[in-house]
Amino acid sequence: MAMTPHIQAIERAVRILGLFRHDDPYLTLPQLTERSGLGRASTHRYATALRREGLLRYDEARKVYSLGPRLLGLASVAMASLRVVSIAGQHMDRLAHELNETVVLSVADSGAAMIARVSEAPRRDVRISPRLGTRLERGSAQGQLIAALSTSDGAGLDPEVAERVRATRMATLVDGNFGIIAAPVFQGGTLVATMAVIGFRDDVSDTTTDKIEALRRAADDVSAELGGDV
Repeated sequence: MAMTPHIQAIERAVRILGLFRHDDPYLTLPQLTERSGLGRASTHRYATALRREGLLRYDEARKVYSLGPRLLGLASVAMASLRVVSIAGQHMDRLAHELNETVVLSVADSGAAMIARVSEAPRRDVRISPRLGTRLERGSAQGQLIAALSTSDGAGLDPEVAERVRATRMATLVDGNFGIIAAPVFQGGTLVATMAVIGFRDDVSDTTTDKIEALRRAADDVSAELGGDV
């Protein structure tokens, strides 16, 4: 069935907004054109409409676009509407205090994970504080969980990794100086989020059984309140 013009316009506008990243927040019109796959005239037309609605901003001096201020309000409303974020808050704060490590909740978003809430370690001189709204791809511990537990083929994961994640319903990752362990949160049998403990690699690893079990309990408690599988 052919896509109606109105639906196609929405899809293209969302595609353009999705091109902006934390590590690439400013894009020129040629970059938007190339990455969106649209023609230059079409890209400029959509960018102009998005600017008019406050969803994009344009810096005349630098000739670059960035996301607009209206998205801040929309983002706060979206986060407030997610039950998992409000329910997980107290469990995350308790876990962060118990382990003295940073705890991160990421909601499942089109096969990736989007950081929606962070509870910082309360008694550390150097704190790890991931940015809200950061999109975590498949290679992250959170992304591995979503790929392995939400798809039958592991969505491109190494088969051994996918099998291990499915068997343990946990994912671990060492990334430079940091260690990450992540557990799934379910609602009605559907994986809706991941809860992760992030710390320095010597403090958080796949051998820290006490932290793994504490994280698992906290994630299961959130799933139980949501009415998901535990």
